[in-house]
Amino acid sequence: MVNKPTISVNKLGEYIISKGARQRKILHDRKYPDPEFQMGMYHREASEAVALYIAGGAIDTSPLDKALRSLEQLTPDKIGTARRINSNIDALERFATMLDDIDLDGAEAEMGAHAPNKLTYHSVEISVRPEIILRATIKGKLHIGAMKFHFSKSHPHTTESAGFVSAVVNEYCRVHIIGSGDGIVNPALCKVLDVASGTVFPGVKATKQRLADISAECQNIAALWPTI
Repeated sequence: MVNKPTISVNKLGEYIISKGARQRKILHDRKYPDPEFQMGMYHREASEAVALYIAGGAIDTSPLDKALRSLEQLTPDKIGTARRINSNIDALERFATMLDDIDLDGAEAEMGAHAPNKLTYHSVEISVRPEIILRATIKGKLHIGAMKFHFSKSHPHTTESAGFVSAVVNEYCRVHIIGSGDGIVNPALCKVLDVASGTVFPGVKATKQRLADISAECQNIAALWPTI
């Protein structure tokens, strides 16, 4: 059981656009996690391969090809492990159809941190963990952004839910990447890569109201958590 209220940014995006029963299910699964699905590890191989591909400039597909070959050679004994491996294979095959849609907007890409800081609203910790950090110099000014991946086929992002994720990624960049240093957050560089729907959602410019909605929803989550 997880005592302190916490939620991933992808689940938060889904939570905000869901009705009450689904919201409670999301919180229940977060409070009482299945060890097999913890820490965003279910699509670990696919996520790492996609991140390596994008960090390399989205040119060389060898990280994708290597990961796919390795997964296809595995012969897991457990049904749950076999499902996870097949899900990673499916994710990589789906991503292979999206290569022409990956546009870094002239930015340099690098891998995100494995255990980065979180954002906190009303004592609710939001795990953002963007897989890719983007940096571009535009008119002599450093522009910062990040890309968040999403793989779940059961709950693919919509334009609305991805907009909330983009707003949180924007805030993460402002707080934890730029901090007091030079540079500005470029909303266009705060993208959501949803492999399940085969969509790269662009970064949203209107973040103020979305962040206000997120803060309010986190206040609700903090109140609901003890009742779950």
